Formats: sequence, C-alpha cells, structure tokens
Amino acid sequence: MRPWLRRLVVILFVVSIAGFVLVMAWPGLGAQGANLLRPLIGNQGVAALETVYFTVQDGLKKWQYRLGLTQPETPWEVAPVPTPLPLPSFTPTAPPPTVVQVVVEMTPTAIPSPTLPPTETPIPTPTPWQPDLVSPMGTLAGEGIWSPYLYSPDSLTVAYRTFLQPDPDRPFALAAVVAFDMRQTELHFVLGTEEPGVAGGPRGFGRIPEQHKQAGFLLAAFNGGFQTTHGNFGAMADGILAVPARDGFGTVAMYEDGSIAIGAWGEDIVERDDLVAWRQNGRLVIHRGVVNERVFNNSLADWGGTINGEIVTWRSGLAISQDRQVLYYVAGPSLSMPILAQVMLQIGAANGLLLDINASWVHFTAIEAAADGTLLAVPLFPQGMETLLDRYLRPHRRDFFYLTMGSSD
Repeated sequence: MRPWLRRLVVILFVVSIAGFVLVMAWPGLGAQGANLLRPLIGNQGVAALETVYFTVQDGLKKWQYRLGLTQPETPWEVAPVPTPLPLPSFTPTAPPPTVVQVVVEMTPTAIPSPTLPPTETPIPTPTPWQPDLVSPMGTLAGEGIWSPYLYSPDSLTVAYRTFLQPDPDRPFALAAVVAFDMRQTELHFVLGTEEPGVAGGPRGFGRIPEQHKQAGFLLAAFNGGFQTTHGNFGAMADGILAVPARDGFGTVAMYEDGSIAIGAWGEDIVERDDLVAWRQNGRLVIHRGVVNERVFNNSLADWGGTINGEIVTWRSGLAISQDRQVLYYVAGPSLSMPILAQVMLQIGAANGLLLDINASWVHFTAIEAAADGTLLAVPLFPQGMETLLDRYLRPHRRDFFYLTMGSSD
C-alpha cells in the first residue's frame, strides 16, 4: 500500500473512532449528521451507517455487562409493595353464665312512627384507578409494579408507570411503560414546523396552544413518528393535512369527544367529520392482541426507510387497551422490534404502533410546576432523555403528542 493511501486509511479510521465517541456522548450530533448525509448518500446509505453504529454500540454494552462493568438498574424509585397486616390472635375465654329469661305478657301500645328527614342522593366517591397487573419479564426488583406517576388537580392518579426487563439476551435493556386513564385525560397531536409534510405542502405550528400550557392541566408530552422521507406516513392536525393517509397503515386517531383509537386506516379507522387529528407510522405492531408477522422482516414498504427491525436501539411505541380506556406509551434503549411487540403484549394492549426511534428522537417528559409557577419538563428516563428537556414547551420542528386533563377547551 502506498504511503499516502496508508495515511488516508489511518486518518479515516481515527475520524471514525472520534465520531463514534462523540455520538456516544452526544446522540444529537448523530441525528444532525444523519440529516446532513441523507441528501448525499440517501436513506439507505444513512441506514447502513446507523446499522454499523448500533451494532457496535450493542456489542460494547454486552461486553460491559459480561465483565460486570454495568448492571441493570431500576430507572426510578419503586414504592415497596405494602405488607399485609397480621391477623389478630384469638384467645379462647370461658363461656358466659346461663341467663334465665322470664316472659311477661303485656298489652301492646301504639307507638307513633318518627318523622324522618328527607334523604339526600349520595355523592359517589371516586374509585381509585389502576391498570391491570403486569407479570415481570426479567428478574429486576420492582419490575411490573405500577407506581403513581401523574395526578389531577384534585390529587387523583391519572397515569401510572412501570418498567420491564424484556430481553433475556440483554438484561441491561429496560422498557418503560406509562399508562394513561383516558376517561380523565385527553390526547393531542401537534404537527412540527418542518415535519411531517410533503414538498410544497402545508406545515404545522409546532407548539402547544397557550391555553393548554397551564400547571395541573398539561400533564406530559412525547415524541411523534418518522420524518416524511421514511415512508410518507399520513398526518393531520388543526385542520391541516400535512401528508395524506395510507390504507392499511397503523394510525392513532383523536376525535372531537376526546376519545382515541389505534388501528389500521381503512379498516379500524376511517375518515369521519369528527376526526380532529391522526398520525400514521408504518404497519401496526400488534393488531387485536396478535403480533404482526411483518415485525420480523425489514421491508421498507412496511416500516419506512429505517434500520433493520432486529437492530437494537432506542424505540418508542403507542398502544391501547381493548376497551380504549387505557393508552400506553412504551419506550426504552436497546430494544428491537420483536421485543417492543412482546412488551405491548405483556401489558395487555390490543393494538399498538411504532413511533420514532434513536436516542435523539425518543423523548417523554412529565410536565410539572416550579415554585414560581413556570412549567418544568421532567424526563421519564433520567439518563437518555435529558437532552433538550423543554423541546415540547417551545416551537418544535418535529411532530409530537401531549396529554392534558379532559375537557380541553
């Protein structure tokens, strides 16, 4: 090999290692780099580079785990399961003395019936809500235990969270699950200022309306789906049709009465006058409680211009219970498509779809009030979701969802 060529190979190797280290430390750099490279080498070229990066990253995590350098840790403090109180002990006592009863006949006297005050209609007491039990998938303490997470202004729990250890080949991989009571909360969808949208087409406002950004009313916000280039999946909100819907693809739909649905467009969900927003993102991951067999392939027609479903990375998804009363947000690092599907089945979801992937885009924050009344975004995962915490509290270029208490207007 000529000296100049040898030097070039060494330089490229050093630059690649440096780039890998930088992306590991600041995932946002990788996302920006991918966007810059996409016009030059195309979606498939970027996907190939991402596949190499995620494969190396996964190998490093496995190596660290096997050497004992890292161990699975609970992502948040889990309240201990209450211990049942012991039953009171019983000490037998002597039988009571015999009592002789004397019966005296008397002439009954009429007693006037007392006048009772009018009865009032009882006010029903709110019944505490909690999602169905979830069986653990691993061995980590606290797994599958629902912890109260988000509250209404009158201190009722409207969302719980738990985590699962779903992949036996990767004990370090955790999937967080947030369950929302849709009888008390309402889901909203925001089109980003740049994504999604077709060339020359309309774009969204990219922000939460000011009337919804109230402490105690705004509960949480989380990521949307892929960019339009990855599949032209449909999206509509605020009367703006950013990308037309595609038949057969997984869709989350929001209606005027605050109800939601997740299903296949043209089958479970159809165009209606009371549809106020909807977002598609590939095929359904699970449909009517069954894993979609397409989860196990890598068809660009099904999942868009993305990486292989077997590749592990940050992934997120949205699922719903059979009665459409519980909405589940699922996310975590080192998840493959089949593992994400298994998590949705484990929590009892009926239908579910994939949302965005990669560390830069998978993002969930609870919204809390600071002492001065301003809103604070608190990440679901303390590590991995700490970048640009307030991205959904200000205009954002990508689409996203947010939840409020019910009766939003």
